Amino acid sequence: MKRSIAPRRALALAIGLACAHGMQAHAATAAGTSITNQASATYVDSTLTARSATSNTVVTVVQQVASVSLSAGSAKSAAAGAQVTYAHTITNNGNGADTFTLAATNSGAFSMTSVVFYADANGDGVADNATPITATGSIAPGAVFHVVAVATLPAGATAGAANSLVVTATSTFNAGVNASATDTTTVGNGATIDITANSAGAGAPGAGPGVEASAVVTNTVSAGATTRFTLYLNNGGAAADTFALQASTDAAFGALTLPSGWSVVFKDAAGSVITSATVAAGANVAVYADVVVPAGATPATTDLYFRALSPTSNASDRIHDAVTVVAASAQLALAKTQALDANCDGVADTAFSAANISAGAIPGACIRYEITATNGGSGNVSAIVISDNIPANTTYHIATPAATTVGIVTAPAAGNTGAVQATVGVLTPGQSAKMSFGVRINP
Repeated sequence: MKRSIAPRRALALAIGLACAHGMQAHAATAAGTSITNQASATYVDSTLTARSATSNTVVTVVQQVASVSLSAGSAKSAAAGAQVTYAHTITNNGNGADTFTLAATNSGAFSMTSVVFYADANGDGVADNATPITATGSIAPGAVFHVVAVATLPAGATAGAANSLVVTATSTFNAGVNASATDTTTVGNGATIDITANSAGAGAPGAGPGVEASAVVTNTVSAGATTRFTLYLNNGGAAADTFALQASTDAAFGALTLPSGWSVVFKDAAGSVITSATVAAGANVAVYADVVVPAGATPATTDLYFRALSPTSNASDRIHDAVTVVAASAQLALAKTQALDANCDGVADTAFSAANISAGAIPGACIRYEITATNGGSGNVSAIVISDNIPANTTYHIATPAATTVGIVTAPAAGNTGAVQATVGVLTPGQSAKMSFGVRINP
């Protein structure tokens, strides 16, 4: 037997469904939408014939209305002179595409020395690139645009002082429509960091908060070689801190990008590889950034940025350097000299020179040779092997055995022929290695 719904329940259900339908959300009608309307009538004329009539059509075009919302601000603590980043999401709540200008105003105990906006397409709170923006670009109705505001605290900001940074997005369609959010920054009583080049202190190259507009130091290096930057981490704060070391071609460090095949290795003063450095309050620490440029790298100048960032206090600084790559060329020079050893005691009778020997070079006499390899380039030269064959009409003489100032040497047995070789390995720029040996003129 089927059950029927009681009249009261049926009425209540009907009312509930009607209310639910009436509360459905509707997207704002898009600007430019045409709303058309035409009336019609039916009637019976005097001859009792059924007829109809239609009115003219009227059109209403929906006009654009601007509306915007901005995600809430947040509060952070940062050291004097440090950078702090605030992420915001802008939503176009209007019914037409709109572009929103970005602005920031300071209030409180101190003002930020700079505030720069960057796009943040994926909303991860990190700048996409190093290109500042002052507006969002066109945002479709209902769509969002993510930005970060990167603010730099003044170096002399007092611990405990607070700044209120009001970020505002204003419609370009209707300048009277905007949305704002407030970010609050309190100066922590901790570390500060300033990266300088080649020396430490306030007067050193690169001193001062923020990244430089042009390179502080530009190193020239051959493709396939390594070049070194000497950096000093200066902590002017009241507490020790540990700073992560990073390198990028992106000044904003939206990503840790380097040219293809390049790498950067940080080392401490002892030459140990490091990824971070701890700096005591009021002290400085030297670190090396070794930039490895691959063979075949295109000759050009590349801007390179180094950053020290504390993951605990958020204190950070960047320095702007550059690397000029030049085409790899012959770097190793070989020079051979000789001297007479008439009595074959293994000691040269005269100074070594490249001049021909004529006097005293008789059968049974000896000749001493020296071959010097010098790295005249700007980068290391590796896998060096110096080789010299025992000349015709002579044999290897062992009164003073073959030797090398760098690496190891091999030679034939005494009285034999063959090659004398020195496996040198690596020579740094300006470094030399000398291989020496003697031969006896066949009697």
